[in-house]
Amino acid sequence: MRRAVSSVTVTVALGVLGATVAVPGVALAAPAAGAAPEPGKKRCTVTDERLRELSGLVATKSGYIVVNDSSQIEARKRVFFLDSKCKPAKEPVRYSGNGPFDTEDLALSPDGETLWIADTGDNITSTQRRERVAVWSMPVDGSERPVLHRLSYPEGKPHDAEALLIGDDNKPLIITKVASGKAEIFTPSGKLKSGDTDPVPMTKVGEVSLPKTNTPNLLNTIGRVAITGAARSPDGSRVVLRTYADAFEYDVAGGDIVGALTKGKPKVTQLTDPFGEAISYTTDGKSFVTVSDGGELAEDDPIEILAYTPSTKGAEALAGDDGGPPKPTAQKSWIEGLSLNEITYLIAAVGVIGALMVGAGVVGILRARRRPAADPKGGADPAEWDGGAGGRYPDQPPRRRDGSPDGDGGRGGVYGGAAGGGYGGAAAGPGPARGASGGVYGGGRPAGGPQGGRPAGGGRPESGGVYGGGRPAGGGVYGGGQPAARPPAGGRPARGGQPGGGGGAYGGGRPEPPRAAGPRDPRPGRPGDGGWDDGRGGYGPPPGRGHRGDRH
Repeated sequence: MRRAVSSVTVTVALGVLGATVAVPGVALAAPAAGAAPEPGKKRCTVTDERLRELSGLVATKSGYIVVNDSSQIEARKRVFFLDSKCKPAKEPVRYSGNGPFDTEDLALSPDGETLWIADTGDNITSTQRRERVAVWSMPVDGSERPVLHRLSYPEGKPHDAEALLIGDDNKPLIITKVASGKAEIFTPSGKLKSGDTDPVPMTKVGEVSLPKTNTPNLLNTIGRVAITGAARSPDGSRVVLRTYADAFEYDVAGGDIVGALTKGKPKVTQLTDPFGEAISYTTDGKSFVTVSDGGELAEDDPIEILAYTPSTKGAEALAGDDGGPPKPTAQKSWIEGLSLNEITYLIAAVGVIGALMVGAGVVGILRARRRPAADPKGGADPAEWDGGAGGRYPDQPPRRRDGSPDGDGGRGGVYGGAAGGGYGGAAAGPGPARGASGGVYGGGRPAGGPQGGRPAGGGRPESGGVYGGGRPAGGGVYGGGQPAARPPAGGRPARGGQPGGGGGAYGGGRPEPPRAAGPRDPRPGRPGDGGWDDGRGGYGPPPGRGHRGDRH
């Protein structure tokens, strides 16, 4: 058993490892080497326990407005207002109706009077993807509850999107989050509807291809392309997209945000958020402010709002590991060539393999428990040492656990003897860990063969099976004869419900008459109903008696 446990432990450990390293091994790879970014300047620390999963941020003159990522906690499904020290400034605002499904970003209207909320999160690992998404709108001062506006993507194709911008026409621009390739931009094809209505279809209006950088981050390559937030400057002349690693700022001419994102060349500011998913311009437009989603961090990691001065440089110096051109395809890691869906399937496959290995370990444990213990004395056949009419081994006299004679073998041995084995049944053919009469789990009529073997037939236990089928015979705990007048030779005392002898704790019948020590006659005979062994191979009550043992 110890050997089995050792091998199973290794198997289970490998299974758990396979199931848990998928994300760290594929997504959370070690950050690539690169120039260390200048840390953001700490503005304040968010200490409210309801704000551990921040994904949307807007800076105001008096502080900040924030929302959480998707949450199952009702108290976190609110729009929160903070002062300049990140303390709650007033009561959070509830949503109307049933509230949002997965909020991801905040944006301000061009006039700064309306707050827009992107309810567009749709993780590709979800078992059921969203058929429709939504945006919500409310006064920026929180004087009214948010109003729902439902939207749908072209052809009903799902997308995960975490970035929102509002154009000069007050229509939302939703930018998707991808692990490789180009992000897509969608906008409503018609006027928005309010309330729980049919969704307004959206159309695709462009694609965004971010320049390559080598900024260190927890998600490595994926973290440099997955867009997690967006913002527009107060004067409307610039927009910024952020990833887990960088902020990409584009100049906007004539209010053409789509043209700026699809054709412009951005300036790149390296970010140092641990797991940043939100960005905003300050009210003067001179700085970015960012915050991390603490749901991906340790419980004691601080949630800080950081400020950065926008860079005036492009991404050329950040391309490749050494600032040079991107690596040739042949030199790239195979992971860098995978799409987000392919990475998801890879993670799922590794998890399934891990689960199968764990299952194999459990099966190994169960089989090991059913398998008889190995003979510590080196015997080739367990029947040679795990039975007979003596102690635990055939070449030893019956002995107690403490070494004194007349103990756990013979009639009443722990692992089975002639009569009274702990796991024994009737005297039957050879088999490991079985006894004759008085077995706890024994059953069946006695058959020929060495005493201590497996019960050969039937559903009736011989003398004293606790859980055996049929009627108990003499000596079972829950059935059989009354206690013997003396302890059977080679076993424990029969009184008090102990196996062995001819008396069960709850049994009936007559006591077994005294007889010489030694195994019972193995000759076949009909089991009696709680009676006694007449010494000639017959089992049954004395003449004139017919008492049956109790059944429980």
